[in-house]
Amino acid sequence: MRRLNLSGRVVTGQGDGANFTDLEWAQRQFIQKLGIHPFPGTLNLTIESPNDLRIWMELRNSSGVQVVPPDDRWCTARCYPVRVMNHAPGAIVYPEVAGYPEDQIEVIAALSLRQLFDLADGDLLALEVNRPLKVGAIIFDVDGTLVDSIDAYRVVAQKAAESLDILVTSEMIREALNTHQSFWEMVLPQERDSRGQMIEELKSRAADLWPQVLSVHGRVMPGLAETLAILRSRGAKLAIFTGSNIGTFQPLEDQDLLRFFDIIVTGRDVDKRKPDPEGLLKCARMLAMSPARCAYVGDTPIDIKASQAAGMASVAVLSGAGDSALLSAQGPDWIIHSIAQLPDVLEIEP
Repeated sequence: MRRLNLSGRVVTGQGDGANFTDLEWAQRQFIQKLGIHPFPGTLNLTIESPNDLRIWMELRNSSGVQVVPPDDRWCTARCYPVRVMNHAPGAIVYPEVAGYPEDQIEVIAALSLRQLFDLADGDLLALEVNRPLKVGAIIFDVDGTLVDSIDAYRVVAQKAAESLDILVTSEMIREALNTHQSFWEMVLPQERDSRGQMIEELKSRAADLWPQVLSVHGRVMPGLAETLAILRSRGAKLAIFTGSNIGTFQPLEDQDLLRFFDIIVTGRDVDKRKPDPEGLLKCARMLAMSPARCAYVGDTPIDIKASQAAGMASVAVLSGAGDSALLSAQGPDWIIHSIAQLPDVLEIEP
């Protein structure tokens, strides 16, 4: 499938876009259907090139992703996922209203595109229309991607630290996962007595508690079994790479989902942690696939960095630690709301 690229000149709009992106029903659909929690407003572009205008007319005449209003006070909008300046996930939003200018484009993203790319009126902005990624193998992170485990991590940390004056929150867990910091290094004050020994004791206590906590508070992501079955039926090779040593596999074992994977590589099998690409490259070798024919699916900026370092396509999913803006800033190839949408953004070439 040929790539569609177009560009337009940045212009200042009338502010109507902010009214639309602030609507609760519109925001909800942007997140669920496009993986974008929109920065307020839209970036307006004017198309100058006849070739760009032809491409836009061709695209505008396709179905796109519909954002549907709850009543007739608002218009339906058709959206087209794009990568902005070969980096940030975004979407062209086309309001289905009479007389909408043919040479105008409005773009949403999770970040301020003007700030991200230091744009002023008159600057040229390049867009690439997203197409499904052509891959032969998909490698998955586990926590936040295959298994919803953030609450399990919160509970196990709280239980391990019950004798200390520490309130563990989901936000603290997300920060640790997004930055790959040691959770205990992050939350224990530097001045605490016997800090190093205490951290080792907390790690050991958490590891002992983990299986029981995971069995109660961990669950596989909705639609995962169906997604894996679809990808397998199309001929994809599937693998897991998690940087964790203890693993979060029990929910997958309980639903007999590990049978879908050709190989599993964990933190015990590598010398270097993500974002170093060692684990992903090991998966590719074991699958007998070139990195360029692989995609890595994860939920944190670290996962995106690792896939980029490995020369693989990256798919960010909003089911775990990273939010739309945090993930978008790292420049994934695709961003999706849930793992159930993965087959829609991949074209399997065995």
